[in-house]
Amino acid sequence: MLLEKTFHLSVDREAKIIVRGQVARNRNEITIDYEFLIREKHDTDFREPIGPNHPQYWKLKKSTPERSQLLQLEYSGISRKQIREVTREFKRLAGPGYVFRYQNEIEERTKYLKGIRVSALSRRMLSVA
Repeated sequence: MLLEKTFHLSVDREAKIIVRGQVARNRNEITIDYEFLIREKHDTDFREPIGPNHPQYWKLKKSTPERSQLLQLEYSGISRKQIREVTREFKRLAGPGYVFRYQNEIEERTKYLKGIRVSALSRRMLSVA
């Protein structure tokens, strides 16, 4: 199962959350995994938030898969509320009777994730760049 949801963020950026569900062998358990992508206003395609040219790329490569996924989430600008919304929608699409398990416990580890907050001054500075 696959669900893609795009959010328009306040800094002329779009963020896409891709939720993948893998049905277990016993057929009543689904393992959920997330992928986070962004697209700036001048980009044509979505890309990962931390790429080879990003200053934190070294941290991403040295991290465990769980920690690197959290870094991608943090730099995407997605809020915890948006993650919960996509997860609820995915569970609704899967239907009743399933037990959901997470590849990485993202919701518990993103307790203070707020998404992108931009002041009027920052917005003006971003529009000039």
